[in-house]
Amino acid sequence: MMNNNSFVEETIFIIEEKCQGCNKCIRNCPVLGANISYTINGETKVRVNPEICIHCGKCIEVCDHDARDYRDDTERFFQDLQEGQRISVLVAPSVRTNFPEYKRVIGYLKKLGAPLVYDVSFGADITVWAYLKVLAETGVSSMIAQPCPAIVNYVEKHQPGLLDYLAPVHSPMMCTAIYLRKYNGYRDKIAFLSPCIAKNDEIVDANTGNVVEYNVTFKKFMDYIATHGINIHEYPEGEFDDPGCGLGSVFPRPGGLRENVEAIAGNVWVRQVEGQDVAYLYLQEYRRRLDRGKNLPTLVDILNCPYGCNKGTGACQEGDIDDIDLAMQAFAKEKSGDKSGKKLKSRSEKLFKIFNKKLKLDDFYRSYKRADIHSLKEPTREEYAEIFLSLHKDTPEAQNLNCTACGYQTCRDMVRAIFNKLDRPANCIDYNRKEVIRENKMLEEKNNEINRMLEEVTALSQERQERAAELTKRIQEITVSMEDVYHGNEQAGQEIEMIGRDVSEVAEYTEILRKLIAEINDNVGRFTEATSDILGVARQTRILSLNAGIEAARSGEHGKGFNVLAQEIKRLAEESQRTAEEALGNEEAIQDLVVKVLEISNTVDQKMDAVNMAIMNISAIIQEFTAQGEEMVASATQIVHDYTGDQD
Repeated sequence: MMNNNSFVEETIFIIEEKCQGCNKCIRNCPVLGANISYTINGETKVRVNPEICIHCGKCIEVCDHDARDYRDDTERFFQDLQEGQRISVLVAPSVRTNFPEYKRVIGYLKKLGAPLVYDVSFGADITVWAYLKVLAETGVSSMIAQPCPAIVNYVEKHQPGLLDYLAPVHSPMMCTAIYLRKYNGYRDKIAFLSPCIAKNDEIVDANTGNVVEYNVTFKKFMDYIATHGINIHEYPEGEFDDPGCGLGSVFPRPGGLRENVEAIAGNVWVRQVEGQDVAYLYLQEYRRRLDRGKNLPTLVDILNCPYGCNKGTGACQEGDIDDIDLAMQAFAKEKSGDKSGKKLKSRSEKLFKIFNKKLKLDDFYRSYKRADIHSLKEPTREEYAEIFLSLHKDTPEAQNLNCTACGYQTCRDMVRAIFNKLDRPANCIDYNRKEVIRENKMLEEKNNEINRMLEEVTALSQERQERAAELTKRIQEITVSMEDVYHGNEQAGQEIEMIGRDVSEVAEYTEILRKLIAEINDNVGRFTEATSDILGVARQTRILSLNAGIEAARSGEHGKGFNVLAQEIKRLAEESQRTAEEALGNEEAIQDLVVKVLEISNTVDQKMDAVNMAIMNISAIIQEFTAQGEEMVASATQIVHDYTGDQD
């Protein structure tokens, strides 16, 4: 495919971006399979199938979107002329109806350097002469005229059984070229200014000997001069270089060949057929008559274009057919000087006498060859049934709907195209309609299912809302309880802080007590020392009182008073000793009590440390529990929000 979305190998091609996939080209094409429907980027397009296409040009004519075009040799022709190559031009007789100032076209071509410009009307006279010679001398009972290359394409590709019935004579274009080559010794290149797209097929056909090298259609010729700003009116009129023509000049109009044959040969059975809508159907009928051994026309004057070559596939004539006939009549009158056309007929008869003397029929013979194409396959009965079923056509009525919306004349043709991969079920409007019905049913079932599901969802939603309300209530209760716990924890934390402070105070008092006990212990030690001293003094005093008693006894009466004093001192010494001994005994008890108090104080310290540590642990746990409680409250609140939010 080229950058402009055109197929390089095709004479007729699709302009893909313009194609709307309307199937009009398929519908109007006389050959089943010459178009291929496909999808690109979701859009339906229809391109040419070059193997089967006969270049009848009908698709270009009917396309409302300008999505079909064709190629010829116009650009190459002008380029070669500009490079100085010698190219003579054969001009189709229909130039007179397509170019009102056709003589200026002749002048323009000669100005470009064309050595010769020939009127193919002269070649048409040679073709008619050869036809009549074949009919008269070879015993041919029926012959299909072949000036139209689209007809030849059709027979070679699709009706090879009729090859032997194609006229074994070249077309007017080729007869003119052969005359130039063989009888005038012309050796330069030859171009054909033509009204026909399909002429290129005849030019490149191996059976035509490559005598002509360019097919320059009227339309592309006009497009070229318009694009390059060439004004034909500025060129002088020119004249054809051929020897002149007879009735061959009427060849371009419908029945032109018939007029020629009947004018010369008289009463001959000539079947006149024109137009894509009937020409190819007629050839099928001709084949059926041939197979049945029925009588056939002596000559079939058959043309692809309904209005003849004057309005050919590559023509630029858009006038009415009657205006074309008037132009042809005016030319005939100008040519012959006789309104009745008798002189033109006389001119043909004179030419035929010259041809009989000068020309050899063998020089103008041509042969044909069956085209090597892959014919469309015919599905078996089972394959037809399978494809029909895939198209939802399961009844005889459905299989013969034949609406032609797909472009094919019958549903059976559509099935055949699908079987040969030239089309798709989606291109069948009945299939799409039934697909829509089927999808609507499926959609309805889906809708019913969805409605049932919605009812279930509604019920579940209502139940969920009730659950949500209950959940909300419970979570709110939990939240309130957790807030109470939170506040309780907060209060407990405060009280624990107070206990902690009290414990700290107790620890402080314990420390003070420890210091006091140490002080008492020091004082008791000093007291013990003092008591020991007192006890020593008491002992000394007792010894002294004993000594004093002894001395008093020695003194007799004089020592009685002193003896009383000695006895009193003795009593006091004994009491002091006894008191000191008791004090020493109490001091030991006090020491034991102090030790016990210290032990108790140490135990209190240890217990207070444990209590303090426990309080710190409890405080940390309360703080953690409080934090978790806050998170739980927040989470519960969020759950309620999310859950109730979903219900909205």
